[in-house]
Amino acid sequence: MEKSTRPISHKNTLKRRIANGGSRAKIICLGTLCLVVGIANSLALTDTYDYRGVCPSPDGGQKILDKWQFWTCECVSYAADKLNERGVPFSDHYKGATWKSGGNWINAATAAGVPYSKTPRVGDVAVRLNHVAYVEAVDSYGDVTVSEYNWVHWNDYDTRTIKRGSTAYPTYFIHF
Repeated sequence: MEKSTRPISHKNTLKRRIANGGSRAKIICLGTLCLVVGIANSLALTDTYDYRGVCPSPDGGQKILDKWQFWTCECVSYAADKLNERGVPFSDHYKGATWKSGGNWINAATAAGVPYSKTPRVGDVAVRLNHVAYVEAVDSYGDVTVSEYNWVHWNDYDTRTIKRGSTAYPTYFIHF
């Protein structure tokens, strides 16, 4: 039997590690018992999008307007679906503004009087460049887990955890 060369500490320790998919997790060790506490792994999130049955585009890539007046299988359509799921009556003309593509959402939020900031909250819509995503979780480090369409997979669903300070981190979070 090989002996461990690492010293054994009898103190309770708290370590910060990266779990699957880049999500943050805390590993708390009490003696020999270790617990993992953190954001739900992105695999635990499920696609509830109303148009998931037609994505990725079995219609040959034809553009079809959804019931919120966005193109199906796009990030903006998915974000509209998530907002409506939680009771926000969102559409392309929400509060008199025209929301259009993801690159216009901060302008539309300003016109509609919808607050936004650089601080994420669960239920926000994350905005980066021409893309929007729905914030599913925020950890104590400010890392965000988002669900989205049309980012990692063309016209399809994915989830990912984005580390605060990384180049992929959203520019703003719209607080609906």
